[in-house]
Amino acid sequence: MNIWILDDDEAMVSLLSRQSQKLNWNVQALHHPRQLPQALRNGHPDVLVLDQLLPEKHGLDVLASLQQAGRAFPVLILSALGAPSDRIAGLEAGADDYLSKPFHFRELQLRVERLLRTPYANGQAERSPSLPAGTFQLANLCFEASPQPRLISNDRGVQRLSRGECALLHAFCRSQGTPLSRAQLLQATGSLVAPGQTRTIDVRVSRLRRVLRELAGEELIQPERGMGYRLVADVRELADGQHQITPT
Repeated sequence: MNIWILDDDEAMVSLLSRQSQKLNWNVQALHHPRQLPQALRNGHPDVLVLDQLLPEKHGLDVLASLQQAGRAFPVLILSALGAPSDRIAGLEAGADDYLSKPFHFRELQLRVERLLRTPYANGQAERSPSLPAGTFQLANLCFEASPQPRLISNDRGVQRLSRGECALLHAFCRSQGTPLSRAQLLQATGSLVAPGQTRTIDVRVSRLRRVLRELAGEELIQPERGMGYRLVADVRELADGQHQITPT
């Protein structure tokens, strides 16, 4: 398995590489954000371990670029920024997991192995039968779940979605206005976060709500007190290629 580590702390990356060899992980070390695009032209990792405090470009900006490019691999942020606000910002930006420094290698190992069990693993994301599929009209938007998850608006362009956002929105579209609990939403995203840690799903839903609000110009997902969240927009599933929404 190929694990890429983008971190400018060369000593730490060297230590991680030596420990990873015992697990038969193939570690590729990247010490500058400029190295990542070139590496991606030659392949992609099974998991990218990403620092935030990088030279010239913040790790969240790197993640944003990957999101816009429609990344097909999970990202674990490994950062000295360990405050709750930092972790929330990382998850809101689309990271699949977040681990604060200092850390124990065994914990990093378990988190990476968990990510390797997701549909991203080995580049099979788009071919996995467990992935959501379909095209939906909701409010004035078109939601295409695959092959590249995205929202299309007539006058506000195209917004690509992370796989987590796609899974959430697909669950809401299938719910036909029925409230979904946090546990149901965690299950929809394939998250292995403990159900008691509801803040994680709240953060992800919050980000999806903001994306929808910015494109649609109205609130499409509402919190339901004591229950979870509900999609309040009318939803219609479309046949492939049926939608008439074209970004301007």
